[in-house]
Amino acid sequence: GDGVKDFQVGDSIFGHLQYASSTKQGSLAEYISVPELECAKVPEGVTMEVAAAVTTEALTALQAMRDQGKLAEGKSILIIAAGGGVGTQAVQIAKAMQAHIVDAVCSTKDVSRVEKLGASRVIDRTQKDINTDLQPASYDVIFDTTGKYSFMKLRYALKKKGSLVSTIPNISTIPPASLLLAITGKRSKSLFVHCNRKDLELVGQWMKSGEIYSIPVDNIYDVKDIQAARERQSDPKKSGRVVIKVDGGW
Repeated sequence: GDGVKDFQVGDSIFGHLQYASSTKQGSLAEYISVPELECAKVPEGVTMEVAAAVTTEALTALQAMRDQGKLAEGKSILIIAAGGGVGTQAVQIAKAMQAHIVDAVCSTKDVSRVEKLGASRVIDRTQKDINTDLQPASYDVIFDTTGKYSFMKLRYALKKKGSLVSTIPNISTIPPASLLLAITGKRSKSLFVHCNRKDLELVGQWMKSGEIYSIPVDNIYDVKDIQAARERQSDPKKSGRVVIKVDGGW
């Protein structure tokens, strides 16, 4: 619209539609309107397909670790399900944020790939029970990208003032339980990702610099083949994001 100042017609931009009950438009439409501050220019050298694939997962990882977990240079983190979409981005972003220790938990099939992402140590979840077998008080942040792990079972592995951050709210992340748990010096947090230009530009910088380089894309479908794309999205053998090409895809 006339009020947009930082973009021009023809610019390639990326972002994701903010989740809200009032949202009536979908990203598969040919034309949608989004707030100017909820999108950013696609970095030079990055394809539209890759930009589309990275957005939600990278923002989730960044905001979970930085905003909720207070991860910073020199701190330690354990990332659970590091072979998944959010986990893959979390390992790379934690490294980009110069965390001192970036340990990762994943399934056997993902161990080699997660090692290549630069994790300090990779734990095969089929070989070690992280609910009991981690070194006590060893992490500033534990990031559960699955939302399935219990704060009460994992708190032993957190340092004093450490945080377990989950992608899904649970009883330990909601007052009064969260306030009571904070008395112990350890915190249980969850997040609701917010799309904003500052974070998109930061993710874009990391992609351009190569600090985020692994963005698995399983397949790209024209929008006319949406049914096949939806079926692939539900396929447990899927190995990455399913991307829909709207422009020229009818």
